[in-house]
Amino acid sequence: MDTDVTTQLLAQLRDVHAPKTLSWWPLASGWLALAILGLAALVWVWYRYRLYRKKVVRRNSILQHLNLLKYNLALEEQYPLIYQDLSTLLRRIALMTHERADVAHLTGDDWLNFLDAQCQTQLFSHDIGRLLLSAPYFPSNETVANPEPLLNVTEEWIKRCI
Repeated sequence: MDTDVTTQLLAQLRDVHAPKTLSWWPLASGWLALAILGLAALVWVWYRYRLYRKKVVRRNSILQHLNLLKYNLALEEQYPLIYQDLSTLLRRIALMTHERADVAHLTGDDWLNFLDAQCQTQLFSHDIGRLLLSAPYFPSNETVANPEPLLNVTEEWIKRCI
């Protein structure tokens, strides 16, 4: 009888099976959190790179325009027109980088102080930059100083501040 019972019990046993392979999905909560943080970091880096590229493209475009003014200076020597173009360029830069309501109304010393405040300099309000207030309105080259130093100061300002 012992053998019958043993045989019956043995017949009820099943073969040993290997465990099912573990799936990598769903991830453990730690890995999921790490993946989300990694994705967020990647999006942030991409966003910052886009801002940086936009800034570099804008700066290069502005410097190209400034180089065109220098080229016109070498060709024509119409100083009041160069001062007008330079003043317009600085206005456009200010409107690109600041709210219109904060910049559009500025004139005279307020305008020069605003330009200086962008880089904590005194290039425009106490130096050759003061020519921006009067030189665009002079009738001829005889009464206007050569704008090349101001073009150089503006180029330095753009490279430092924009």
